[in-house]
Amino acid sequence: VISFPRDLMIPIPSCTRPDGSTTSAMSKQQLNSTFSYGGLSCAVKTISELTGQNIPFAASVTFGGVIQITDAIGGVDVCIANGIRDPYTGIDWPAGTRNVQGWDALQFLRTRHGVGNGGDLGRISNQQQYMSRLANKLKSQDVLSNPATLYKLASTALRNVDPSTSLTNPLTLVQIASAVKDVPFNEIVFIQYPTYTDPSNPNRVVPDRTDADTLW
Repeated sequence: VISFPRDLMIPIPSCTRPDGSTTSAMSKQQLNSTFSYGGLSCAVKTISELTGQNIPFAASVTFGGVIQITDAIGGVDVCIANGIRDPYTGIDWPAGTRNVQGWDALQFLRTRHGVGNGGDLGRISNQQQYMSRLANKLKSQDVLSNPATLYKLASTALRNVDPSTSLTNPLTLVQIASAVKDVPFNEIVFIQYPTYTDPSNPNRVVPDRTDADTLW
């Protein structure tokens, strides 16, 4: 599982908007701007061109979707190493294990002022821990092996995400889950796309293409 920083400065290709119009290619823009330029398909095209990887499926999850999906499995247990205090999200949590669901789950994923140096890279560690614990819970409770439960979860997900057309059938999600259910949890690895500080802006990052080549 590879996380790409929101603040990654990269070339943005020409994209087709939902209304059929096209955007101009740009040599260097922030990754998260792809959603405003051309929506989910533009983000996918940008990542595909950056990595050279084919991306057959894509989905974007709304804030409300995070709450609904987390609640559907009874929340996720996360470990807070040093405590989190962030006035921007209202979080003031002590160190230790905490079950997050509902609004708390969303704020845990969004907070960045309460972790690391207050930047996006620190927030990624929270997001990856959440996804890792979510994956572990799905596997440990045999959700992926129970077709009825899996179909219910897939249907909940589809009501709360904006999927590519290839993902609009819940059975497709069930088939994907069935294909990965036997992968040992310790072989599901979470990493961050390699970057270094943008020489022209200390608040942004640029690709470390040498390490990225090694990664791929």
